[in-house]
Amino acid sequence: MEAASTSSSVTKGGGDGGGAPPPPPAPMPAANAPPPFLVKTYDMVDDPSTDKIVSWSPTNNSFVVWDSAEFARDLLPKYFKHNNFSSFVRQLNTYVCSLVLSLALLLVLLIFRFFFVWVLFIFWYSVR
Repeated sequence: MEAASTSSSVTKGGGDGGGAPPPPPAPMPAANAPPPFLVKTYDMVDDPSTDKIVSWSPTNNSFVVWDSAEFARDLLPKYFKHNNFSSFVRQLNTYVCSLVLSLALLLVLLIFRFFFVWVLFIFWYSVR
């Protein structure tokens, strides 16, 4: 109890600066940081030592699993807590679906905004 009252007097500015400053707050994780699953998948595909098993496609906008058995047996346990290829594909599809839905929603919002601005413009022009 006594330590708490000593601490509060220093915090209120009653001390002469003899106490150690409080530690800085822990950094917050970035709000836009990619999910760990995507980071691990990227690292796994981008590693040149795994190119015989999984590598980027010739256009570098997707990846190809060349040997699914070896992928599940050797690579998945290194990066994830399982070696189930079907689970990996299911989780990957979850992220792809959410990305597609997000892009579709963005497109709908942009179209709505375009028509809303167009209607406002027509209204303003007709009132003038």
